[in-house]
Amino acid sequence: MDYVSLRKEVTDAGLLDRQYGYYAFKILSSLAIVCGFGFLFLTVSNFWLQLLLVFGLTVGVLQFAFLGHDAGHRAIFKSDRRNDFFGHIFFELFGGVGYNYWVARHNEHHANPNQEDEDPDMIFVQSEGMMARKKGLGLFLARRQHWLYFPALSMYAFVFQVRSTIHNIGLKNSLGKWGELVLLLSHLFVFWVLPFFFMAWWKAALFAPLLRLLEGLYFGSVSATNHKGMRVVKKGEQLGFAERQIITTRNVRPGLLVDFVYGCLNYQIEHHLFPTMPRNNFTKAKPFVVEFCRENSLPFEETGVIESYRQILGSLRRVALTAKQRASSPAANAVLSRSPN
Repeated sequence: MDYVSLRKEVTDAGLLDRQYGYYAFKILSSLAIVCGFGFLFLTVSNFWLQLLLVFGLTVGVLQFAFLGHDAGHRAIFKSDRRNDFFGHIFFELFGGVGYNYWVARHNEHHANPNQEDEDPDMIFVQSEGMMARKKGLGLFLARRQHWLYFPALSMYAFVFQVRSTIHNIGLKNSLGKWGELVLLLSHLFVFWVLPFFFMAWWKAALFAPLLRLLEGLYFGSVSATNHKGMRVVKKGEQLGFAERQIITTRNVRPGLLVDFVYGCLNYQIEHHLFPTMPRNNFTKAKPFVVEFCRENSLPFEETGVIESYRQILGSLRRVALTAKQRASSPAANAVLSRSPN
């Protein structure tokens, strides 16, 4: 069976049909989570309770990020205009990240998953070839990446917000550009300024960046399990669409809690093969994909949550230690000493 036949089977089964009822529930329930935790956070005075509420608020905000992700893939509505309209709201108003920047970046990732120098999501060094091109501070950090992994993930939200704002400023003047900027500023006011009107300044100054750090850690931890530690595609290596998507991707074993926490992105193989599929149909598509992998002798990688992080950290550590060993070996030092530079 080839990918065209697989897609026909999935389409005939109705798994690419829009799921308006499901997404209406997800939007309303996510809004309830954000508003509920946000209201409690601004009205209670106990510091430790507020700290717990920040965690709940983080979960709600990330649910909107997952909805924005689905809108960017045209998985919610048939209309591109409606997907984009709600995608801007989900990402910019709730997440503070520019939708235009995210869509452009994420499309590059889907076209080149885990490919050296092509996949923008490969922020960690996942192969010896990538390590060989590191110098200076980049090399210093790369050799310690397995220790810096979770601290680096916590910076995701800050980095995405800054980069998407820069991206917006670089866009040509248009209604879309200024509408996006208004939503980004609205997010800034609600999540960074408004808390100072409801609580002690030192609490607001603490909780505003804490929310960003937790968002980054949450999003980074969830998205990292999809590809890190999986097969890296070398520069110039030619692979078919289905093979490229499958061998570079890992599923995390599903369950009610896991599906909620991951926004169903734990079905990453199904998502990469069918990016426009509504997320609640991934579990129905899984048997088709497993059979396709079996018939084509392709691996279907699925593991538990803890095991996925063990594989990721183990892979990053192996790459880092290999680089250190080569740099300290007599042969490597001899090569360096003969270098004209």
